[in-house]
Amino acid sequence: MYQICRDNARWAAKVQTLSRSQPDCVSPDRSPDELVDLRRSLAARAKPLRRMADHYSLLAGETRLKIITLLTDNGELCVCDLASVLEMTPAAVSQHLSRLRSGRLVQSRRDGMTIYYRMTEGADGLPPIHLPGLEPAAEE
Repeated sequence: MYQICRDNARWAAKVQTLSRSQPDCVSPDRSPDELVDLRRSLAARAKPLRRMADHYSLLAGETRLKIITLLTDNGELCVCDLASVLEMTPAAVSQHLSRLRSGRLVQSRRDGMTIYYRMTEGADGLPPIHLPGLEPAAEE
């Protein structure tokens, strides 16, 4: 079933151990040992890659991007101010802020009954959020 390189049985055996769901490769660029090393290297980075995927998945929602933009441009805002600007209920904004806080993108502080949010600086080795093309609009 698998088209394997007949002149190198060792290569064929190692490639089959890599993955049976892998497409057939007629002319491989890498040796079986290099492919195994690449797989090990990727497996060693599984945890940080998962954290980065989770980190960036928080940016998938337009509302969360708006919140991040507002907090980046204005420093610190309370839930009520965010809700007013976004034309949403405070409860809905709080749900988004909760996800951003659990992803360590924003921090909160309480001042009496009011909770203020700001962007987190240096989130545990994760890259900072930079949204190209969303620089503050120049006032004319």
